[in-house]
Amino acid sequence: MTSPLKGRKKFKADLASSMEQFERVAIDNCSISIDIVTEDDSILCEVSDPGFRTLAQLSFVISDTSEYPNHHTFYCFSQDPDPPAYVLQITESVSDRGSILISELLEYVLERFSKKAPRQRDIKILNGELDVHAESEQEGEDEDEDELYEMFDDYQDLSRNKGLSAVDVSALQRDFNEVVAHSYRPGIIRLGLDEIVLSVSIPVVSLAKGISPRALMAWDSRLLSENHHLTLVVSGMRDSYPALQSDGTLIPSLSARGVGNLRFRVGLTPRYKPTKELTKELVRNFALKAKDTTEESSMPQPSYDDAPAWERAEQEARLLEEAEKLDEQNLSESESAKFIFSLSTSLESLLQDRFLSALQLRLQYGLGWAAAELLISQALQRQKRPEDIVREIRPELTKADKEERNLATSYHLPVDPVREREVADHLNLPLLAFSYLIRRLTLCSRYCLVCYNRLDTDFDALKPYVCDSKLCSYQYYSHNRGPSLEYEIVARPSTVDLLVSLTYVAASEAKAMDPLPLGLGLQVPAPSNSSGALVEFDKLAVADTRKVIVQLLDSLPTVREMRRYLLKKRRNGHPKPRLQDMDQTSLPAAWLLLRWCVASCTAHLEELSDEKDRVKNIGPTWRQFRFSVGSPDAEEKFYNAQRKAQAKDANAAKYPSLYAFHGSAASNWHSIIRHGLWYKTIAHGRAYGDGVYFAKQGETSMQGYSGKTSCRWRSTELGVGACVTLAEIVNLPAEFTSQAPYFVVPKTEWIVCRYLLVNVDPTTTDVTSAAVEDRMDVDMEDDEVIPCVPLDPKHPVTLKQKPIAIPEPSYKLQKLLIARQNEHVEDEPDEDDTRVFNGQELLPSDSSDSTLVGGTPDFRSKAGSVDNPIIVDDDDEEDDWQHDPEWVQGALQHMLPPPNDASHMATMAVQRELMAMLNEQKRAKSLKQLGWYMPEDVISDNLFQWIVELHSFEEELPIAKDMQNNNVNSLVFEIRFPPTYPHSPPFFRILKPRFLPFIQGGGGHVTGGGSMCMDLLTSDGWLPSYSIPAILLQIRLAISNLDPRPARLASNWQQPYSMAEAVAGFRRAAATHGWRVPPELNTLAALG
Repeated sequence: MTSPLKGRKKFKADLASSMEQFERVAIDNCSISIDIVTEDDSILCEVSDPGFRTLAQLSFVISDTSEYPNHHTFYCFSQDPDPPAYVLQITESVSDRGSILISELLEYVLERFSKKAPRQRDIKILNGELDVHAESEQEGEDEDEDELYEMFDDYQDLSRNKGLSAVDVSALQRDFNEVVAHSYRPGIIRLGLDEIVLSVSIPVVSLAKGISPRALMAWDSRLLSENHHLTLVVSGMRDSYPALQSDGTLIPSLSARGVGNLRFRVGLTPRYKPTKELTKELVRNFALKAKDTTEESSMPQPSYDDAPAWERAEQEARLLEEAEKLDEQNLSESESAKFIFSLSTSLESLLQDRFLSALQLRLQYGLGWAAAELLISQALQRQKRPEDIVREIRPELTKADKEERNLATSYHLPVDPVREREVADHLNLPLLAFSYLIRRLTLCSRYCLVCYNRLDTDFDALKPYVCDSKLCSYQYYSHNRGPSLEYEIVARPSTVDLLVSLTYVAASEAKAMDPLPLGLGLQVPAPSNSSGALVEFDKLAVADTRKVIVQLLDSLPTVREMRRYLLKKRRNGHPKPRLQDMDQTSLPAAWLLLRWCVASCTAHLEELSDEKDRVKNIGPTWRQFRFSVGSPDAEEKFYNAQRKAQAKDANAAKYPSLYAFHGSAASNWHSIIRHGLWYKTIAHGRAYGDGVYFAKQGETSMQGYSGKTSCRWRSTELGVGACVTLAEIVNLPAEFTSQAPYFVVPKTEWIVCRYLLVNVDPTTTDVTSAAVEDRMDVDMEDDEVIPCVPLDPKHPVTLKQKPIAIPEPSYKLQKLLIARQNEHVEDEPDEDDTRVFNGQELLPSDSSDSTLVGGTPDFRSKAGSVDNPIIVDDDDEEDDWQHDPEWVQGALQHMLPPPNDASHMATMAVQRELMAMLNEQKRAKSLKQLGWYMPEDVISDNLFQWIVELHSFEEELPIAKDMQNNNVNSLVFEIRFPPTYPHSPPFFRILKPRFLPFIQGGGGHVTGGGSMCMDLLTSDGWLPSYSIPAILLQIRLAISNLDPRPARLASNWQQPYSMAEAVAGFRRAAATHGWRVPPELNTLAALG
């Protein structure tokens, strides 16, 4: 196979492919076309609406084509000198996407336009205040931006009129108590002096009361494998609360801030709210970027070729143990890695894109959640305003709400706080958002994970997935939503081997393979063309698609080799290796197909590694997997049917269940594990009527109907030969279509699959020799026996004329739930939360994390009684830091002339930052606590050059002692903004005092020229979302850092730095660390 293209050749090839692909692609109300590629490798494109009106003209610039497709960054700029706010938001977000393909880039931009273009005006559209087709639209946007300029001109008056805090503590107290009344836990996290972040959580074990524990384990085994809280983090309110008006729109002060607004993060936390450090990471996104490099393990790599099986198992077990120890160490370094679970991204996108719009429609038209979501979907599809179609589709809306109410018989949906409001004109934002989150989590398998629409299928799956839209499939896989393939390979290698093997067999033998990997954008070798040219998989004939699947899967290494690669030892702070880097000769389509084999499986499969869990008397050649298929409420429907059977049948009252085998050809199981057991397709005839056929004698299914496959995936180590399921059935044989010689069960809700038995080649290697697939890790005594299911003697289940024994399927799961319940202890609210519950004013936040106090589970009984509330001592204000104008003026003479290059985009962004800085400074109760100061008397007419002082370092720090001994009042910084800001970072340098250089024993991340040695200020580490106060905080922390050496003043501290020194020092530091410097640095070097 020829080596895959890289670098500039790959860039050009992908560009040519994308130009053809995106000629025909449209999402909702937007289409995109590529016009020109210039000589400097920039891409020009145009985004249009259905009427061919241009929404935006964009240019994309790649950091370095030689690094494409794995280590590059795309930057996006609007060609319009006066773009709307939503266009700026989209362009700013492009560089955050990392190393993505051109097709992914264009698809992402198109998706964001399809959502953001109407949604930036969504509030007005929903309220009927704006005609999306009006010719005066641009004028309105111009007026809005003119208002921003006026706000800048009058920023001093605005900041003076602003109070110390816009947080209504009484409203927050009322909302916290209401959240508690709904059995959730509220929390507040203070960031800096002017930002609050809210959280709401519930112990995951409590979720298991309303959501099937099997479904939770299937969605993500981490949900119940440890004691977690499902936590929603709401940010973007800054210092304002309540954030919503009575109609569901944002309050004016939030709406005026434009980009950002509310932001939602969903994940897992060990306590009822995230730590302050984690919250900063989630809200600020200040993560240092590390190169995607790995290091081979220093320990000897085992050789598997000639060693006996037992020695291979021992060697790999030792390797796994070492790798997992290191893996735990690396995970402990990143709370955000532990925060994210498999559904985090989809739930966050849903909240971001639909929650507020749905809430506003509910309030406006008296709808339920289901109807509001349907109205949004229909409005987007029809390109009309919701108010224009609400009357027309009112019957459909009523039906949608009715259907959701009917789900209450099998789903436990949360109480609707919109209908249960205590105060009609007040909206409890955290409660509403969290209730919406719990509702959609409970129903997640009924909705598409990408477009959020209700799935229109005949079969309700256990795991959430996407709809039939090829575009949704493409986004699902290209954005890596859903389960982590890497995690599955490491944790469940046998399951991965099984899924790939079943896909392979279906492609090789099935007459009609269903489903096929369509909509993924696979570029594959043409089956009948030996030139190596790639074609679109979706355009191939069905027979050719199956041939290509076989060819691609055969090009992959074994799951064991993938697993070993993923568990390579790596240096701290470096990301895990990526599968696509494992073998560059494998086509990207092969790896994407592998991901599809795993992610498209909507059943739960997990090999039973503990002998206690396995069905007895099955035999060693049949590997046993825990098998669950069907909707999350399938178990509840089954138990409802079982209870009805017990009420009307005496035998069912004693033996509520029957067990029986179902066999089918190996080529059918690719479909069965995705669609469940149904009887639409006739495989062996229906001599005994319609229904699902089961046998009480195992050999009937194992030797007859299952039938061994004649082909195997070349890289399999499992050696799948045949598959049979052992299912639990409601014990009402009198109501079956037939009882003899087979059970023919007409109702699928009477059937629950419990085990998948897989006949394997006994000569193949055990892929799980070093892995434990069973994630129900509970403590059991060595002599503890799992009780067996009492089987109806009238219908014995046998194999080779011997009865089988079936361990109680729910035994371990119940033990797991009890273990999680016993581990869970309610923490008392911390200091900030206690003040909210007491209705007390919030205190300014310091840099340390809040400490949880107390330990009794009943925190609510003490939330309103604090014996010793913390009081702020006003005398501290007398000891506040004081600005020294003379000291600053002495440094100003060493500044360079202000920049003379600017752009409209940069001007808007810089003035927003300036207003935010001055407002934060005005509201600060103490400059000493703030830690920085922006002298208003030196603010020039040029927005692009600032002076900021850092001061009041911790007294025990060496730098603080040096400053005190030399009567240095502050560190005077010059900040210069490039014309490409916020896509390029500003340049920070110290004017005075001079620091001791690193080569002479200095530290604090200050270069020898006074610039800052920090990744986040380089092209590699910069993100447009970074704010100046947050950067100042990071600089302050860096200067305060004692590792590897503390920052100290130089003996010639009075000598100011020059710009040439600063640029040279920055370049040296960047070269040392392998960082890319912004191109604007050349201009500064020339000036210096």
